[in-house]
Amino acid sequence: MVQTHSLKKPKIVIIGGPTASGKSAFAVQCALRFNGEIISADSMQIYRHLDIGTGKITEAEKKGVAHHMIDILEPDENYSVGLYLQEARKKIDSVIAHKKLPIIAGGTGLYINAIINGLNFSDANRSEEVRNKWKKIASQYGNLFIYDKLKKIDPFSAEKINPNDLKRVIRALEIYEVTGKTKSESAAEKECDYDYKLFILDCERNELYEKINARVDKMFADGLMSEAQNLRRFEHCQSMQAIGYKQIYEFMAGKYPDEEMLKEDIKKQTRHYAKRQLTFFKGMKAEKTWITPSDFQSAFAKIEEFINN
Repeated sequence: MVQTHSLKKPKIVIIGGPTASGKSAFAVQCALRFNGEIISADSMQIYRHLDIGTGKITEAEKKGVAHHMIDILEPDENYSVGLYLQEARKKIDSVIAHKKLPIIAGGTGLYINAIINGLNFSDANRSEEVRNKWKKIASQYGNLFIYDKLKKIDPFSAEKINPNDLKRVIRALEIYEVTGKTKSESAAEKECDYDYKLFILDCERNELYEKINARVDKMFADGLMSEAQNLRRFEHCQSMQAIGYKQIYEFMAGKYPDEEMLKEDIKKQTRHYAKRQLTFFKGMKAEKTWITPSDFQSAFAKIEEFINN
C-alpha cells in the first residue's frame, strides 16, 4: 500500500541504469510484487513506431502491468525534459490515486534527475536576441572576453566550463539575463516532491557489453532494417537521432561497406552510450542503491521496508 498521509510525501520507486541492464524486467517484477504501475523514463520509447530500435517492452513482457509514457508521440513531434516532468507528475499522481505504487523506470538520466531534483534554469525560456548579442561580442572581442564576463557574474559555473566552449558560456550568460539568476543558483539542489527509493542497475562491464551486442543482433533479426526503412520519412526528426536508426540511414547513404560493419558500429555506439549513462547516474545528486541482477531479492526487501515505513 502506498502511503499518502498528508504529512508524508508520496512514495515512489525509481529504477535507472544503462541500456540492456535489465531495467524493464526488474520494474515488472517490482510492480507484480508491490501492486505497482510503471512510468517510463526513456526519451526514445515515447515515440510511436520506434519499437525494435528502442528495445520497447512487448505486451508479453509487460505481464499485465500497466505502463505509462510509452507511445505518446508521433516521430515528428519534439519533446523536452520540462514536458516529460509535467506529464510524469500527472501519471504519478494518478497511480497514487488508484492506491498503487508508482515505479519510474528507464535509462534517460535527465528525466529521472528532473523527477528527483526538479527543473533548473537550464530549461528556462531561451532568448535568440540575447544569444545573438553575445555571439557578436565574442566574434568582435574573442571567446576569452565573454568568458571573463561570465567569471564575474557566475564564477562557480565558469569554473566548470572550458573558456573555448562558446555555446555553454553563452548559455550561462543567457540564463542570467533571462531569469535574473545565475546558472549555478538555478542548479542548486531542490528538495524532492516525493519520498523516493532509487535503484541503479549495473553489472560487470564485459557482461553488459555482451548483453548489448546480443541485443543489437536480436534487433536486426527482428527486423530493425525494415522498421527504419518504414520510418525514413522522419529521418531528420529529433526521434531519429536514436542509435541504430541514424546509422541505418547512413548505411543507406553508402557510409558503411556492408551490413556487418553497420552492426558493429551500432554495437560500439551503444556501448559508448551505456558508459555515458553510467557516468551521468554516478554524478547525479541523489541517494542511490546500486544493484546487479543477482541483488534483486535484496532489492525487494529494501522496497518492502521502504513502502512500509
